[in-house]
Amino acid sequence: MKKVIVVNGSPRRNGKTHRMADSVVADIQTVLSEVEVKWYDLYEFRYSGCRSCFACKAKDDLSAVLDQIADADCLIVASPVYLMDVSGQTRSFAERLCFSLGSYEKGYRSLAKKNMPVVTVYTMNALPEMASYRAFDNIEYFLGHIFSLPRRLCALNIYQFQDYTKYVVETFSELEKAYWRDVHFKDDLQAAFDAGKDIARQLHEG
Repeated sequence: MKKVIVVNGSPRRNGKTHRMADSVVADIQTVLSEVEVKWYDLYEFRYSGCRSCFACKAKDDLSAVLDQIADADCLIVASPVYLMDVSGQTRSFAERLCFSLGSYEKGYRSLAKKNMPVVTVYTMNALPEMASYRAFDNIEYFLGHIFSLPRRLCALNIYQFQDYTKYVVETFSELEKAYWRDVHFKDDLQAAFDAGKDIARQLHEG
């Protein structure tokens, strides 16, 4: 039985970040008959990021999640992009995860039990030329050091509000946002499905 852990760093449980991650999971489950999926919504937990206390095993709401990841076969980390970076909950999660599984021995070796596949999912309001790829590179560098280089999935220029008339949004055109969503988001979901299929094959072969 393979274990897949999904960490959702979005406050919207059924938003586009959730849907992208769920598409990865759906195809993993389609290909693999025996797979256990555990889903964690970070906004439901009470925890902090790194406190520079060097006590990475201190118990709080996140401790059980980190224990589950240590024994997993695949990790999916999904986050919306706020202020050109992942959400605060996602960033704090990454700090806790990577510090607890990173050694200060020579070479900063990984303490992870296996080099499991990792998928990162980002949803953002920005167009491709404005996307915060440097922030993604940064978090993926550390996840890659601990486990393996993540496979990145992005949904760009997302439709943000259910009703644009309730907000002062002069910078964006609702019609252009709706057009982009209708044309491109299905392709983003398909890319997530395809990633899930590839990950499933990797897990099966492993």
